[in-house]
Amino acid sequence: MELGARELMTIGTVLCGLAATWGMLRSQLARGQEDIKGIQDELESLNARLDTAESNSVLYDHQIKILGGILSPNDLRDQHKLMANIEARLSVAEERIRANSSMHNGTHPATGARDG
Repeated sequence: MELGARELMTIGTVLCGLAATWGMLRSQLARGQEDIKGIQDELESLNARLDTAESNSVLYDHQIKILGGILSPNDLRDQHKLMANIEARLSVAEERIRANSSMHNGTHPATGARDG
């Protein structure tokens, strides 16, 4: 079987087409890889921002629970009772101090101190 000019031209055209397709495919793959790299970088940035937002959210939830506990009616009632108890004990202590002060006349008699 002999290859004529027509067959050689057809084979050459097919080979040129394949070479052009290969070149376009390589450039498209390179551009696709760059796009994927850009998407990966953006995803990493979004993940970092999401982690920060989640950690802040957990912190705020914890702080809200603490403040809610402090400001709960039961805790406030207990604190009020404790403060009332402390105030009552302070009043008793002040009254005792006044009573002890009124018994003292401000003079100190000698107690047998040595003459120097």
